[in-house]
Amino acid sequence: MGSAVWKRWWGPAVIRPLSLGFAVLLSVALVAGAGAYLARTTSAARADALADFAGRAETSARLVGATLAGSDGQVRELAEHSFSGTPAEMDSRRGGGEVEAAWHAVMTAGGRILFADPVALVPPSSALTADPGFGIAIRTGKLAFSNVIVSNGTSNVIAYRAFAAPDGTRVLVLPIPVSQVAVLFQAVGVAAGTAYVIDGDARVVSSSSGVEAGVPLPDPALAAALAGATRGIAAGDTYFASSPVEGSPWRFVTTASRSALLAPVQSTARVAWQLFAAFAAAMTVILLIGLWVLRGAARLARARLHDTLTGLPNRALFMDRAETAVADWRRRRGTHDERRVAALFLDLDGFKPVNDTYGHAAGDALLQQVAGRLTDAVRPGDYVSRFGGDEFLVLCQGIARDDDVCAVADRIRRRLTEPFEVAGRTVSIGVSIGIATLDDGIGEAAALIHHADLALYRAKENGRGRVELFVPA
Repeated sequence: MGSAVWKRWWGPAVIRPLSLGFAVLLSVALVAGAGAYLARTTSAARADALADFAGRAETSARLVGATLAGSDGQVRELAEHSFSGTPAEMDSRRGGGEVEAAWHAVMTAGGRILFADPVALVPPSSALTADPGFGIAIRTGKLAFSNVIVSNGTSNVIAYRAFAAPDGTRVLVLPIPVSQVAVLFQAVGVAAGTAYVIDGDARVVSSSSGVEAGVPLPDPALAAALAGATRGIAAGDTYFASSPVEGSPWRFVTTASRSALLAPVQSTARVAWQLFAAFAAAMTVILLIGLWVLRGAARLARARLHDTLTGLPNRALFMDRAETAVADWRRRRGTHDERRVAALFLDLDGFKPVNDTYGHAAGDALLQQVAGRLTDAVRPGDYVSRFGGDEFLVLCQGIARDDDVCAVADRIRRRLTEPFEVAGRTVSIGVSIGIATLDDGIGEAAALIHHADLALYRAKENGRGRVELFVPA
């Protein structure tokens, strides 16, 4: 083809419209792609926000279950020691004060009452065996709890503990005032909204809003919604999530405003759609803004999962890492690799006087230095988190024996008792540390942290500045 023909067909008159058309098509494709991506991202963010809310309910339910199971060993020992004999032997010990309850009874696995004290107060065996807690105790062989039982103006839950006796499996039956049970869970709640522990009949066992224990759930719409789903809209703007409590027919239920839960997502979405409109008008500007938004989203994601003062992972991120470590440990059980996972719960001794004497700025600076020393003191691969206030958590994996984690704790204690330079002053603090290790007796991350917290309480109770290992007894 000659040059004249080429110029006629492929000259500027043809190439410029083709270039413009290609640019238009590319712009339309980019705008459409960006719009579709933005819509998917917003939808996914909403789903993630609601899933995170449901995840907090699951974590709280595990904490409640772990709290209930905390007395299992003690009740089993009482049952085996005091109620393994013959009915005559049990009668001889009647009124001995071994059981602090309005009444108690011992039953066979088939539901026959072998012993009751006092007889007049013990419900019929048919009522006890029909309770779901009795079946749970027989099935699991562990401490189990009943629905709320209202009788003579008092509300109780019944604790069932199956145990081995010479004639087969028996069940110790003990009533517990529901008001005493409610006290155990008053600290379990949500940052925004209301939390309940309810039984299988939708009666309140405990509430973060002060609802009396033992009464029916005060929100009929919520009760109706719980009958058919584990999470969703109860009525209007109220969103709920629930999770079963192990060892009982109970559920942990949390409610909050759906619009409040999605407010951060909606706010980000509004900004993103404004940027999208600008993108449709000016490709270059919107690309730059899009890059800025992506970077901002990354910063927001990091801020959501990290403590703003120390830069350490926050509680939510630590729980996620701990759950992963538990799952990995479970996969390795029974193999040649029997290394365990341990949690260290730290509480600073003497931090409050520094904060009160020199001001919050000095306290914040001290916490930042503590975070740095903690990070330096642990082993490579250990995970340090700020739990809140002056409390920190450390997750250690690859623990062959208790001495390994004790060595980490001792190194931390030595580093944190060295003097700090804060605002031109030399200050000294201490640290109390509770340690719990993951083994067959602890199967969940929440229980592991709870046991470390109990060990920390013992360390502070025994004089502070100590390291205590969790012992089930």
